[in-house]
Amino acid sequence: MIKELRQKFIFINMLLVFLVLIIVFSALCISNYRQARQESQAALQIALNRHDDQRPPAFSVGQKPPEDLVRAPVFVLQISDGSTRLLFADNISVTEHSLQQLAEEVLAAAEDQGLLRDYNLRFLKKNERGGVKAAFIEISGEQAAIKSTLLIASLSLVAALFAFFIISLFLSRWVFKPAELAWQQQRRFVADASHELKTPLTVILANTGILKANRAETVAQLWHWLENTEAEAKRMKQLVDNLLFLAKSDDAKTPVVHTRVNLSDVILSSALAFESVAFDRKVSLNTDALAAEIYIKGDELQLRQLAAILLDNAIKYSEDQGIVTVSLSIRQAKALFSVHNSGASLAPEDLEHLFERFYRADKARANEGYGLGLAIANSIAELHRGKISVESDDEQGTVFTVSLPLYHER
Repeated sequence: MIKELRQKFIFINMLLVFLVLIIVFSALCISNYRQARQESQAALQIALNRHDDQRPPAFSVGQKPPEDLVRAPVFVLQISDGSTRLLFADNISVTEHSLQQLAEEVLAAAEDQGLLRDYNLRFLKKNERGGVKAAFIEISGEQAAIKSTLLIASLSLVAALFAFFIISLFLSRWVFKPAELAWQQQRRFVADASHELKTPLTVILANTGILKANRAETVAQLWHWLENTEAEAKRMKQLVDNLLFLAKSDDAKTPVVHTRVNLSDVILSSALAFESVAFDRKVSLNTDALAAEIYIKGDELQLRQLAAILLDNAIKYSEDQGIVTVSLSIRQAKALFSVHNSGASLAPEDLEHLFERFYRADKARANEGYGLGLAIANSIAELHRGKISVESDDEQGTVFTVSLPLYHER
């Protein structure tokens, strides 16, 4: 799919560039042709206005050529009473036979000016007393200039198209790299979600088969299988709810109730709710660094979910007899909420993918969750115009920090 999109992008880009270049080069060629024709017509007009004994204008080296200088070979005929006379010829020779033929062509022409293709001449005539005066100019130089312009335009067109094709190749890779990455993430997301949903569905179907096979037994005797089915159904519901939340976040449709929220109370109450979990895992939960009365604008339920995710991960992955420290402070008009736990650090390759969906840094604890918690926490932070980051090393342990804009009274 991405390959087809890149090919379409390159084709459309090259087509647009080709049309633009064709228009530009066509305008250039037409402009040069008109200019050359106007110069020839001006030279013909100058030749008609010259007197028979008048010499062509001359200029010295280093000076600007005069405006009435005729650069192409030109000659003038006088046609009267059936006779043709050559008045003058500059840098060209004309035979008597050619004079008669040219005179016939000019007299037969309906227009006062035109092109004699058989002789490669352009002419301009005017009626005078007793006859017709006609000026001719040789247009080989005009044609050579036009051909040279066409050749240069064609070569430039080919070179420009080749250059734009190379640019389009690199540009298509750069433009579609985010889309290709998103497509790969989506495919992996669908595969992981299908795998995670398959496990509870398999258990539920197996339990249902056991219940059907033991119809004669009482509910009390089959209560274990019913509880197991309920537990798997709840796990599947939680997974579906998490997936729905992330899908709405991606589509910017997750509702955020923008109210004034006391973030200090939210984090403190969330930490108190995890005291029993920390005690059960023999982990100390320290909340002494929580600043009071820090307010932000957002959704209180989502902020509680964010705090719960970070606290749950910190306690779950803390070392035995470890310490989890929760802090809240203000720095540069931002509320900084951090959760720090002691213990083994995360590998650098894990830090890069920690907020991706279904990613688990500790593969040994894959059965304890779906790998969606930190992805949801990241989405909640982004919905509140905030940012979440993580740092981890062997000496300090692991700390997650959430930066959220403070609430300001209007």
